[in-house]
Amino acid sequence: MGHIPKVVCLNGAGIGQYCDVKRIPRKGETAIPTNLRYAKDSGKGVNNAIVIGRLGGDVAYVGKVGKDDGGELNEQWLRDAGVNLEHFWLQEGIKTSLGLILIAENGENLIINFDSPGSDLTLEETLPHIKALKGAEYLITGLEIPKEVAYECSRAAAEEGMKVFMNLSPFDDPDYVEKMPFVNTIAVNAREAELLLGAKPGSICSWKEAAEALCKKFCVKNTIITLGGNGAVAWGERGCGEVGGIKVDLVDESGAGDAFLAVFVQCLIWGKSVQQALEYANKYCAWFVQKPSKDGPIERYLTIEEMNEVLKRYP
Repeated sequence: MGHIPKVVCLNGAGIGQYCDVKRIPRKGETAIPTNLRYAKDSGKGVNNAIVIGRLGGDVAYVGKVGKDDGGELNEQWLRDAGVNLEHFWLQEGIKTSLGLILIAENGENLIINFDSPGSDLTLEETLPHIKALKGAEYLITGLEIPKEVAYECSRAAAEEGMKVFMNLSPFDDPDYVEKMPFVNTIAVNAREAELLLGAKPGSICSWKEAAEALCKKFCVKNTIITLGGNGAVAWGERGCGEVGGIKVDLVDESGAGDAFLAVFVQCLIWGKSVQQALEYANKYCAWFVQKPSKDGPIERYLTIEEMNEVLKRYP
């Protein structure tokens, strides 16, 4: 039997291509991009695993990439972060998926994902790996992989005793997201919460009440809502918590949402409360979005030593 980690990550993998824009384009506006380049950026699953690995966590990634330059880079990034790769493979005949990330001068970003034929994980490929990882404590998954795979693997993981965290990004239609009683915790950002609840932008007065409403709507036990520069909230049977934003000079927010969820889960493994986990993840991301880099979020994800220094700055 192979190693059974504390955390299993099952979500998107890929290779990021960056370009710079003056601002994120509005509806009907044409962007003029410059400095098109490949970066140290992958899908949400790889990012989650690397964040946890760099914090010294015991984590495995389940997924595949093409046997190409992008796939080999993903393998290198995961290995360098100490992620268990027993359930990760490079496959001939497919290309590693590409994500295009527009970076605005103010640090905001817009992400466009392109699928490559054959690159999507199938249930037949993934389910045996989930069952082989019985004994892991947490599964972090999401909708960058086909919904059937995310849902059925989550169901199987829950049956094997894992607590399932589901990142509901991305979705185009709120109806795409279905009830999921087998999921322990869902994670969304503020705009996604508004869409899922049918609320107008800026109309939600209580984010804790919104989190509670999402728990009831989707039959899950807990909800986390990240609010960008305004902090985050959590509501559910694990406990409730809320943190405000930390004033920072925003450089680049790409990858911050992936980091917040992964850091939160690692905090639970360390025995922290919901409130403590929110505070730790909030401080992590406040420092992360200030770190300058032309090479993408993977280069900027913090090691445990760096995070210990951050905690001295944000006591």
